[in-house]
Amino acid sequence: MTRVQWTGGTEHWTHKGDIRLFLWNKPAHAQVPKAGTILFVHGSSMASQPTFDLSVPGRPHSSVMDWFAERGFDTWCM
Repeated sequence: MTRVQWTGGTEHWTHKGDIRLFLWNKPAHAQVPKAGTILFVHGSSMASQPTFDLSVPGRPHSSVMDWFAERGFDTWCM
């Protein structure tokens, strides 16, 4: 069985009044020149983190956030 490896990421929360908003960040890899920032936004019926940061053992680059972070992008999803 292949083990799932933690690839990092940071949970953030912001709020306005009673509304709370979840944000997930995967920073650009330090060894790569900075290429910009990407914000991934999900639709109303799916959560952002499993949609954009799903890691599947044996399937490299199944996480689109990892793929862009490896290329110098600071990635966020909400």
